Amino acid sequence: MKGTLKIVVVAFLAGLAGAFIFQEFIGKPAVTEVIREVPAETRSVSFDGSTDYAATKALPNTAVSFREAAAKTVSSVVYIKNIQRNRRSMSYYDMMFGRERNEGVAVGSGSGVIYSNDGYIITNNHVIDGADAIQVMHEKRTYDAKLVGRDPKMDIAVLKIEADGLPAISVGSSYDVEIGDWVLAVGNPFNLNSTVTAGIVSAIGSETNSVRENFPIELYIQTDAAINPGNSGGALVNTKGELVGINTSIISRTGSYAGYGFAVPSDVVVKIVEDLKKYKFVQKAFIGAEVAEVTEEIAQKENLNDLNGVFISTVSRGSSADESGLESGDVIITLDGRQVNNKASFDELMSAYSPGDKVAIEFKRGRRFYETDLTLTNIFGDTKILNAETGLSEDDIHFSDFLGAEFRRLTQEERENLGLGYGVKVTKIDQKRGWLRNLEDLEEGYIITSINRNPVSNPEGVAKYIEKYTGRIYINVVDKRGRKETLRYTFR
Repeated sequence: MKGTLKIVVVAFLAGLAGAFIFQEFIGKPAVTEVIREVPAETRSVSFDGSTDYAATKALPNTAVSFREAAAKTVSSVVYIKNIQRNRRSMSYYDMMFGRERNEGVAVGSGSGVIYSNDGYIITNNHVIDGADAIQVMHEKRTYDAKLVGRDPKMDIAVLKIEADGLPAISVGSSYDVEIGDWVLAVGNPFNLNSTVTAGIVSAIGSETNSVRENFPIELYIQTDAAINPGNSGGALVNTKGELVGINTSIISRTGSYAGYGFAVPSDVVVKIVEDLKKYKFVQKAFIGAEVAEVTEEIAQKENLNDLNGVFISTVSRGSSADESGLESGDVIITLDGRQVNNKASFDELMSAYSPGDKVAIEFKRGRRFYETDLTLTNIFGDTKILNAETGLSEDDIHFSDFLGAEFRRLTQEERENLGLGYGVKVTKIDQKRGWLRNLEDLEEGYIITSINRNPVSNPEGVAKYIEKYTGRIYINVVDKRGRKETLRYTFR
């Protein structure tokens, strides 16, 4: 009896060992399932919208003093002048009577933040936009500034002045900022010197229509600290005096403070600044999939038990997301262990990465959790570091579901190499679906230079024109060998 029992136990343990070896070394899939007994979220939102406050972390002590924070930051904020020459054109009478050209000067202003002690300054793109000359004033001294680079989409610009030993601001992490935190807005509203206003963080989000109507920021920290026009480019700091955002816009019918102010998060700002300093171009990273907010409608349709994370709506074939095992319908929960609560937090976390970076992604498929590793790419789908000549933004690429094709604007390098002042490149044609695959002679890699003799440069405009057009159409293209030809079709 004992011998039989011993044989059974040995066989059982051998079976377990064999299964372990197969799982770990032979049959390991691209994604690994994660067995969790407790949810990762510190605060979970149920499907009915209620919040489990038992899981929240302890609230901080609200008895705070702003003296230390203000003292640490006011000397790190500068006043910026945008000088534009008013070049009034000369009339016939001016030339006839020998009058000289009148070149008046218009001066705009805003704030900036000293990023490093050797003279790098952060401000808003709209503060210095259109400037013929830029001046920075700090502690009664005036410096001529050079524009290092800008990111219009995030409304951030970087300036450089020739100075050393400047009081650079201490930078904190905006990822740690939460709704209800006290913050200070430091700037130069109405040409006053280093004013400080206090408030709380009232919202954190991305791409609201109300913000984008004023300034084109994608991510923001919303605060009720009084922000006036001169605060643009100034600092939003926490109670430790650490930079957590760059003030960028207000919502107001009068142009002055009306209760809502917005700042670009510091984690986003630092990445932009470092990229502009090194490459003169912001290195944005992509996973190769489209993600969306988890709404109640999506949760019902996909049978999700909460609204956390971001929902993968589509995965591009052959992309990094595709190769790593991600699928449409998955919900991304964490990036490198950092929680993804919604699309705003996903966008902010992604903004810290560059093409070629590897990230660990935890995601949910159905009711099970999985992990996978993914290599991020640039907008073209590879890992090359781009510059101002080779790079494009998301707005420069458009995919048409109806046509089943992707169009993109030409880079500066492509225009120079081909001797073209304009043009839209056909980068992808889906051969299984979409209307464009029916057009003979039009291939991937062709550059459309004009349609019906009208020069083109807008990818979305080209797609919409073709989608709606009926009748005879003439499309001038440059093929993959650089040869020019005219393609003729009749659309019915």
